[in-house]
Amino acid sequence: MIQWLRKRSFHIAFIAFLAGIFIGVNIAFTVSAQEPSFKYLDFFHQVYQLIRNEYVEQPDSKNLFYGAIRGMIASLNDPFSRFLDEQEYSQLKEETSGEFIGVGIEISAKNGDIIVVSPIEGTPAMKAGIQPGDIIYKIDGKPIKNKNINDIVSMIRGKPHTKVILSIIREGIDEPIDVELERLPIKLQTVNYAVIDNTGVGYLRVKVFSEDTSTEVKKALQYFQNNNIKKCIIDLRWNPGGLLDQAITISDMFLPKGTMIVSTKGRGGKETLQEYRASSNPLFTGKCIILVNKGSASASEIVSGALKDNNRAKLLGEKTFGKGSVQKFFNLDENTGVTLTIAKYYTPSGISIHGIGIQPDYVVPMATISKDEQKQINMLIKEKILEKFISTHTKYDEPTKQEFKKLLEKNSIKLSDSTAYFILKSEIYRYTKRPLYDLEFDNQLTEAIKIINEQ
Repeated sequence: MIQWLRKRSFHIAFIAFLAGIFIGVNIAFTVSAQEPSFKYLDFFHQVYQLIRNEYVEQPDSKNLFYGAIRGMIASLNDPFSRFLDEQEYSQLKEETSGEFIGVGIEISAKNGDIIVVSPIEGTPAMKAGIQPGDIIYKIDGKPIKNKNINDIVSMIRGKPHTKVILSIIREGIDEPIDVELERLPIKLQTVNYAVIDNTGVGYLRVKVFSEDTSTEVKKALQYFQNNNIKKCIIDLRWNPGGLLDQAITISDMFLPKGTMIVSTKGRGGKETLQEYRASSNPLFTGKCIILVNKGSASASEIVSGALKDNNRAKLLGEKTFGKGSVQKFFNLDENTGVTLTIAKYYTPSGISIHGIGIQPDYVVPMATISKDEQKQINMLIKEKILEKFISTHTKYDEPTKQEFKKLLEKNSIKLSDSTAYFILKSEIYRYTKRPLYDLEFDNQLTEAIKIINEQ
């Protein structure tokens, strides 16, 4: 979601509205335009008093008002306008800053156990020696077996510089290990990059557009330049968007100075039109293909549309989500606020993609599994055949693949080799660090490599 965070900002029109009601300024305006509002505000006040005085149980005023605000915004029928209470506001700040307070581990749930998928590089968990595959069975002495994973995340996170003790079970070690970790600000990695083996093609994965994403993209492009990489695949699949300024800055890195990136238009039409153009010479001038799918939304679509419409990149994959609206954040106090849709954005060709999406130049659907094979996979999972197999086979290699194939035959489970190996690989990498890219099963990426090397 595109959000413009402004501390203590209030919409001028909203302030004027309040002034008209409570101070009595511009009586003629209030009588002609706002008279119905007095009636509805009176209804609201009456209902509030009825609930306060007559409801069978003592209501909580905070919940009443929060519920009223949510209802008012819900009446807009806009899924992108919403009220954020204290917890939601805190989550929003984490999403847009790319930071949270914690110890720096990725976890997954399996049979009620919490498994460490990977410690994040440079974090307290990494420095303390937490390893992939470790089972966390207690937090601060409290057993967590079968607990909800969101509750467990909340237990691990906390205030900065406080301590948390994770009790872990590690394969090959008889006794459990207690590890005391200090909670610190953890920086999420929103950008990953590498040169794809034996292709001469740079691969740039952008997961979300947060505050420092453009800085990380710049590092990636400089790395490609330093290694004489002239071709780049930008992966925006399943990227839900983020900050507008980050999308503009990243687009700027690929487009000639003065080139239109995006324009926005609010309720006033031309009066509220804003245009955003590239402000500097491009950092990367090589060939580009952008991978997109139905999960590519908002800021992802701004970058995709800007590079596509300016003939700077080709899009490959599936049609994008189609979120072409701009949200702005308004603080109600230091810990709560609302996001409201204030404008729609338009690609350089002048098209609003809201509710429509962007059609890729090369339509390449993601590989899918047939219904018949899905039934076989369900049997594989239900009988816990796969689970038992990966408990003793944690490395994805040729011997493991062949053993798994024999196991399927033994249990009369019929899967093609490609489906069987895909399921096996996916399950193994649920609990170990996944490679940045997959040339074995990612048909969209392999097709993009083929096309960019033929151009």
